[in-house]
Amino acid sequence: MDKKLLKLTLTSGSSKVFNVLDITKSAQAAGGAASLFSVRALNYGVFFKEPALDGKSQRGKDIAIDTMLYFPYDADRILDGGASVSLNDNRFEAIVREFAQSFGASGHGDATTDRNILQVLKESPSLDPFLLKTNFRRFGIEVPDTYLRITDDEWNAIREHVRKKVQPMIEFGLTDKSAASMKRVDDFIERIWDGSDISSLFPLLSALSVPLSDGAEIIFAWKGVTFFEFQYNRRFEAIRDLAAWLKDGSAPSDYVSSTIRLEIEGRCDLVKQKLRENWLAVAQIVKEYGESYGKLFIRREGAGDFQKFLRNTRGYYVAMGGAFNKIDHSIEIFNTFTSNGTRRRLRSEELEELFAVLIDVLR
Repeated sequence: MDKKLLKLTLTSGSSKVFNVLDITKSAQAAGGAASLFSVRALNYGVFFKEPALDGKSQRGKDIAIDTMLYFPYDADRILDGGASVSLNDNRFEAIVREFAQSFGASGHGDATTDRNILQVLKESPSLDPFLLKTNFRRFGIEVPDTYLRITDDEWNAIREHVRKKVQPMIEFGLTDKSAASMKRVDDFIERIWDGSDISSLFPLLSALSVPLSDGAEIIFAWKGVTFFEFQYNRRFEAIRDLAAWLKDGSAPSDYVSSTIRLEIEGRCDLVKQKLRENWLAVAQIVKEYGESYGKLFIRREGAGDFQKFLRNTRGYYVAMGGAFNKIDHSIEIFNTFTSNGTRRRLRSEELEELFAVLIDVLR
């Protein structure tokens, strides 16, 4: 990763970055809230997602997304250099032990909790605050609220979207429509939402030939896909804004030779292509989800399509997370270069830098 992209990654607020260092420093400045990790050094790192090289980790396990941990040499000068390591690197645990010996422990003092937090960060396809909070709750991991940067309004908006999706799934085949029965449905929805109990969906899973042993994992992935469906609708205007600028506002503001202009246009076309590929990857999953869901739970026309969707939902969850990591970061970089709402035209050297960074992000 080149220096410019590293800077734009480490200072990003996008879903691909979990800046534990920034949160730790802010918490300390506000009076010293509890730390996230027991190993002191881990509280001064930045986690971020990257596409895995050749789709594989260094342990040979097939993965689409890698999780990196960056340690700056100076916590107050994060962009002045540092060291990074993949959480999938077989040296990672040895490095953490070395940090524990060198910098000591703080916080909860529980190495098992540290290990569980790292596992969640590694396995989540995105570092979006909602997904992190949901994952921590799923595995019963207590995390200081300071490190879960999601407002009550955001949490409740996503919760309502998921509730609307899960209610017809529970009511499917329900013959008793009494008030008491509907109250039980509402209780079931709450338990599915917080991950404590999915047993109310067992009849549906059995009818769809989904092994109950895989039920919890599949339902969690389904909830992740439903969250990304919510994000897809929220990101629509921003991605359309970026696409419109690439089409109509990306000509250089200064005079350049025809050769340089053609080079810039070629890079712009590549950004358009990569952005379109990532957006369409999400859109196609959202479309399949919506059509199969509507066919079974709204129109009651057949279960085959939704059954197929559920079989693929774990892969869809990872694919959507990877695509949104790139999309969110691209939108943020675009806003940075074009001064947010002003959408100013850029000089040729600025365009070359922007397109080089976006091509790297969208790869």
